[in-house]
Amino acid sequence: MKAIKRLLISTVCALLLVNVSFASSDTGDLRYTVKKNDTVWGICKTYVSDPLCWKKLVVYNQLKNPKYLPPKSIIRIPKEWLSDHPTTALVIAVEGQVSVTRNTSKEQRSLIVGDLLNQQDVVQALNGSAMIKFADQSRLLLKANSTIRMETLQFYDPSQLVNTRVELLKGRVKAQVEKISNENSRYEVVTPAAVAAVRGTEFRVANEKNDNGRAVMRTELLTGALEVVSDNNKQNIIAGQAVMAVEDEGVYDPVVLLPRPLLEINGARSFQLPYDVQWKPIKGAVSYQVTLMTEDNQMWQKSTTETKFKLQDLDSGRFELLIRGVDSQGFEGRNRRLKINFP
Repeated sequence: MKAIKRLLISTVCALLLVNVSFASSDTGDLRYTVKKNDTVWGICKTYVSDPLCWKKLVVYNQLKNPKYLPPKSIIRIPKEWLSDHPTTALVIAVEGQVSVTRNTSKEQRSLIVGDLLNQQDVVQALNGSAMIKFADQSRLLLKANSTIRMETLQFYDPSQLVNTRVELLKGRVKAQVEKISNENSRYEVVTPAAVAAVRGTEFRVANEKNDNGRAVMRTELLTGALEVVSDNNKQNIIAGQAVMAVEDEGVYDPVVLLPRPLLEINGARSFQLPYDVQWKPIKGAVSYQVTLMTEDNQMWQKSTTETKFKLQDLDSGRFELLIRGVDSQGFEGRNRRLKINFP
């Protein structure tokens, strides 16, 4: 089988050029950023089960003075040394047809609100969507016709360190990763073409194959900053930009996301269904995505080539209508948000 090259997308702070803590290195190690008063013994006790870890870690990192670890220095821990501290992810919303296949049973069943997802569980959204919340309060929206595997779900107590790794097998997800108290936590979304390692940011990822059968990942960055690195080249992108990574080709030049559409003001004094939403055309847009969201989940998403949409058949409640343009490369632009309170 043809070897799949992986790209690494590592988050960098917009103002401070700081490498992601507890991130994967080229050698397969985890890079732990030392905090004040950290000790070799304490790091080993928290993350490694081997009682001789404190000796091995000193040798492995060639520590000249193991009794003092300078704050912000890096300690490399081989992945195979790490003890497993499994946790779960909570399903907080489901809309439409979504299923889960448990790693323990291999039987597929419907996903419901309140389900707890374990490592290696597979969630598949057909004509539906699901919102999943992780131990660090980060959220992942699984969109229709998409499949994910919960590759790694780990929680290290008492350090409150979270290690989350989600494999996007196909389709699209949107992630909102919270700024977390433990700087060594990590959150990754993996595709065959790339790995997105992020923190405190909001982004969208799509995974599909091109006409040549190669994996293509599109990343649209809404907040934060990312560095995209491949064997051939690297690109830095900031909020409002997007980048495409193609298997065996590397990372293409960044592009600017399409701007938010400008809404045509509706003169109606009250909100009544059906409700016509109209917006001005966006230069460079070949189509538009219209998405209806609740606080916890996506109700539906529809595509149109027109600059208007008729909203109807809406239940009582609070909603948010998102409208964004899509360019010729398939990148989805910035959202125009319309808040709706329908009694």
